[in-house]
Amino acid sequence: MIIIRHGEKPDDGDNLSCKGFNRALQLTQVLYSKFGLPAAIYVPSLHTGKKTSTARMYQTIVPFAIKYNLTVNSKFDVDDAEGLAGALKQNEGTSLVVWEHKNINDITKALGVQQKLKWDDADFDSIWIVTLSATGATVSMDKEGITPKDACP
Repeated sequence: MIIIRHGEKPDDGDNLSCKGFNRALQLTQVLYSKFGLPAAIYVPSLHTGKKTSTARMYQTIVPFAIKYNLTVNSKFDVDDAEGLAGALKQNEGTSLVVWEHKNINDITKALGVQQKLKWDDADFDSIWIVTLSATGATVSMDKEGITPKDACP
């Protein structure tokens, strides 16, 4: 499983900032070159009745999904780590998860990762790779390596 955080956000509002949008555009090449095409993509549900900040996760992955004509699953609420983990465990192949950083540790815990991890508030570039095996779940770290421009395209 590949887990990333949404792109950069503005100080106020629920969408990506121009910098975050530029990251989303660059992610298309980065994700494909590092991991190929995923078997499944997950983002939090957009219809939770809560504020729409979950839109940032969807906006982050839309360019990738468009380029490769991939389905984006938004069935799970942002705080439904157990439900998402259950679906991820059933999938064959690589799954890509684009989530809110505050909830990513809950997802890894639900997948069986033992170590307590924390995603820094200022980090939009990390990639967490979760591998499941008969002996448990492990996490390795990577970076997108993207330095997006501040101005909108």
